[in-house]
Amino acid sequence: MGHLSKDNKKLIARVRRLKGQLEGVERMLTSDTDCYEILQNVAACRGAFNALTRQLIHEHIEHHLIEEPTASDATRTASKEMQAIIDSFLK
Repeated sequence: MGHLSKDNKKLIARVRRLKGQLEGVERMLTSDTDCYEILQNVAACRGAFNALTRQLIHEHIEHHLIEEPTASDATRTASKEMQAIIDSFLK
């Protein structure tokens, strides 16, 4: 699905940062780090993953619904409403 992002470099950079965060959690687990600090980092990973998911869903809706030449105004409006719902759900 190469059309998913207009700039895959940004998506790849986001994935690499997330990968680094997860590797940090792994290091913390192996070095007997305090559980509070580990949980904070896990929460940060979850936020980063949600942000990536949100971006991918937005771009999918943009490409297949909003930018679709045959889409009606009602479809475009509903698509933008869905994006707003997704934003509030994946904060």
